[in-house]
Amino acid sequence: MHDEGGTQSSAKVFANIFISFVGAGVLGLPFAFKEAGVMEGSLIMTFIAIISTKSLLLLIDCKYKLMSKSEVENGHGVNSGHESPIPFDRDLEYGDVGFHALGSVGQFLVEIPVLVSQAGFSCAYLIFISENVSNVLPALSKNTWLLIMMIPLFFLCTLKHLKSLGTFSIFADFANVFAYGIVYWFDFEHIHLVKLHPNTWSMNGFTFFVCMSIYCYEGAGMILSLEQSASQNSNHDFRYLFKCVMFVVTVIYISFGVCGYLSFGAETNSIITLNLPPGVFPLLVKSCLCFSLFFTYPVMMFPVTRMLDIKLGIDSNSNSSGNSPIALRAAVVVFTCIVVLAIPSFSDLMALVGATCCTMLLLTLPGLFHYILFKGQLSKLESMLDIFLIVSGVIGAILGTADAVHRIYT
Repeated sequence: MHDEGGTQSSAKVFANIFISFVGAGVLGLPFAFKEAGVMEGSLIMTFIAIISTKSLLLLIDCKYKLMSKSEVENGHGVNSGHESPIPFDRDLEYGDVGFHALGSVGQFLVEIPVLVSQAGFSCAYLIFISENVSNVLPALSKNTWLLIMMIPLFFLCTLKHLKSLGTFSIFADFANVFAYGIVYWFDFEHIHLVKLHPNTWSMNGFTFFVCMSIYCYEGAGMILSLEQSASQNSNHDFRYLFKCVMFVVTVIYISFGVCGYLSFGAETNSIITLNLPPGVFPLLVKSCLCFSLFFTYPVMMFPVTRMLDIKLGIDSNSNSSGNSPIALRAAVVVFTCIVVLAIPSFSDLMALVGATCCTMLLLTLPGLFHYILFKGQLSKLESMLDIFLIVSGVIGAILGTADAVHRIYT
């Protein structure tokens, strides 16, 4: 069932999807193109976009398959043979689809990558902020700024409702648009000064770029929530709008990455803003992005803390010091700080999260769940697509993780 009060405006649905799929990962793409090459990177990004779009639409098909079965069977369990703890009087989440496909194991396979990837995105934000602040204010080291941020971030993570950050989120979105626009402008201002360094076709940067590309489509875990946020009247347009967003996002990613790389060539940093020269506009760019990511951090961590609350049986509304989520939130914030200290490279962390978690959420699990839930009803071509998604996701995860770990420790 879709919420009758859902978003009816196609423009708002488009905006919600767009915001969910465009994140800080774009700032690491110029470095990724430096590693893979312009032509090779553009082709990889296009291919990843196509199969990702198809994969996430399969996940939506799984949801409606389960809901239609529920209606036929008067609300009872589906053919997975698992007694459902999840009522069908509400829309299904990604983890619910996993449960009905593989039971508790399927739900676990969704929840762990969601937890780790959300925490990974937050860690990437911390790296970006600490790198750029220390670059502008070098009197204190990157790690010192990181520790300073821990206190305000902890208090932000104790907020019980995301609506408390609504005003800051609006400003953050405008800050992102402004900052990316200025970076584009600087790219085109400097692009004539740098010679094109064509990369030969090799496997050296292939795996790294694939993982970076998959990381960038960070809204995969939210696709069912985004789809159900549309009202019944506008939901039939969701698939078309989703394809349009993925096309626009991919064009932005490729153009941003290519322009950034061609502007600074072999000197391209893992975070493109570190390449910007001193001045008022570069300072505004870094300030806007730092502001945006600082207030996006608690938004990204909210699903993590909420899920941990549920699993540990903690009352998130409790104000008592003995049984409150305060200690848990402090531990989560400290954990992200430790991860950043252990993996201080923005691009390496992106590749690691992309390989270990995002490949599962974006490729492997949608293909696996679709194959199981539609078993016996698929054509050979559809079965081959599901198997391709499963196999490519597993292989990509293995090779990508090995490559990311190698980069981190060398």
